[in-house]
Amino acid sequence: MGRPFEQLWHDIWSDIEPLVRETYSGGNVEMIDMRLDIHRDGVPEESWWTFSYSPVWGDNNVVAGLLCITRETTEKVRAEQDRKKAAARLQAALSIGDPIGSWEWDVVNDRVTADQQFAVIYNVDPARAAAGTPVSEFLHCIHPDDLPLVQSQINNAVRYGDHYQSEYRIFDRMGEIHWVSAQGRAVLDATGSCIRFPGVCFDITINKKIEAEREGTGSRPR
Repeated sequence: MGRPFEQLWHDIWSDIEPLVRETYSGGNVEMIDMRLDIHRDGVPEESWWTFSYSPVWGDNNVVAGLLCITRETTEKVRAEQDRKKAAARLQAALSIGDPIGSWEWDVVNDRVTADQQFAVIYNVDPARAAAGTPVSEFLHCIHPDDLPLVQSQINNAVRYGDHYQSEYRIFDRMGEIHWVSAQGRAVLDATGSCIRFPGVCFDITINKKIEAEREGTGSRPR
C-alpha cells in the first residue's frame, strides 16, 4: 500500500504498536478476539479481531518485515455477548418461580406432547397437546415480529444438537401479550440426527416489566 504501518493503522496504532515492536524484535504474536475501536467510512465502531504477527527474516538474520494474518471476529464476539445476556435473564426468570409448562417433541414424527399449562398459554387444546400434535400448532400464538428468530433458533438446535434458549412474546386466549423464556435441548441419535427435543417454559412478563422500570421507561412490555 506504500505507506508506513503507523500511518496505515493510525486509529489503532496505540493498541498494536507494542505488538509490532515485539514482532520486529523476533517474537511471534497472536491475539484472539482483541477489541479494536476503528473507523468504517468515517464512523467509529467497536470491533474484535483475531490475528497473528510473524517476523519475516532478511539477510544477516535481521527482521526485514512482518507477516500479518487477520480475521474479524466481531460477529462471533457479539453473539457470545448476547448469549451471556440471555443466560443472565434466564437465571433471573428461574429465580421467580416454577415453570409454567413443559413439552416433549418427537422430532421424527413431528408430534409435540405438552402438559395442560403449556397447552393453555400457547392456545392449543389440552387434549390435543396430551395426545401429540405438530409443532406448528404451538407457533401460531408467537408474536409475528419474534417468530422468525424463534424458528431459526429451533432449527439450529435441531440441526446441531445445541441447547435451545429463547425469549419471545406470545398472545394468550384473551389477546394479552406475555413474555416467555423457553429452554430445551435437542437429543441426537448415533448418526447425528435429532430425534427428541424436550423443554420447559417460564413466564417472564413480570421480569420484563421490572426491566422496563429499571431502565426508566415505565412502559409495558410490547
